[in-house]
Amino acid sequence: MDAQQLEFKSGIYHIRRLREEEALLYKSMRLEAIKTEPSMFRCTTPAEADLTDEQWQERIKAPRAVFGLFANDELVGMTSLLLLNDHEGYLGQSYIKKEHRGQGLSALLYKIRMALALELRLKRLSVSHRESNTASKAANQRFNFQYSHRETANWIDGTSEDVLYYVLDLEAN
Repeated sequence: MDAQQLEFKSGIYHIRRLREEEALLYKSMRLEAIKTEPSMFRCTTPAEADLTDEQWQERIKAPRAVFGLFANDELVGMTSLLLLNDHEGYLGQSYIKKEHRGQGLSALLYKIRMALALELRLKRLSVSHRESNTASKAANQRFNFQYSHRETANWIDGTSEDVLYYVLDLEAN
């Protein structure tokens, strides 16, 4: 994946792909997201808090593209696109700090991932959210994702709730 040139701006905000040497920025934002919003993230094995810096370095490389959302030069959010194979990608790990929400910034998160998907000529994207996360549902609906299926998941906050999955066929759009 060579998408280093992808960048979008909106007022004081801009979003761009994080470089490999910025893996610790990714680590910091991801761990902040998990700590601040444990009800929005699924349990992982191993727990992300236990990963080494080297493991974080690997998680920023292909097949994943991690994007940082900045207010001027301050990292205030993140998102990613994970290649599942040559034709499909999964959108995930989206987070925006609370003080920057409600400004339509999720559109930047989708816009950059969609641009990368088109550049890579992907045929399908998928995304998911906790059933009660209506903000995530509204965001993916604005980009025409269609409901696919659901499954029960365990969340970092210690609860179980269904995950709703959606797909977008890019060749049809």
